[in-house]
Amino acid sequence: MLFLMMAGLVVALVLFFLKRIGARNYYSAVTLVLLFASVLSTVCLAQNYTESLIPAANDGIAISNSLAYWIIGEDRWSRELFKSYFDGSVYVSLLLLLLYLGCVIQEKRHAQR
Repeated sequence: MLFLMMAGLVVALVLFFLKRIGARNYYSAVTLVLLFASVLSTVCLAQNYTESLIPAANDGIAISNSLAYWIIGEDRWSRELFKSYFDGSVYVSLLLLLLYLGCVIQEKRHAQR
């Protein structure tokens, strides 16, 4: 939850500054920032999930990095929960990649007119 609030704040600030300086293609820029944040969270969640599969690494199940802790929180930790967060993050990253490509194509079409 904390990660979503921080990402929302960063996106709002980037959008504000891009509009303020008069950038023309700010939708793709904001989508790219979201895509980078999503890929970073996917990597952190993947590392957390794979580390939870090694029983000798911890005394039980634990969150292995702070970004994964910001995303997951302290609710009912399990390998299934870690995997579901990782899977969801992969889907969000793929969706944002498609959205970014769509924004770039639309902005190019609009610029040609």
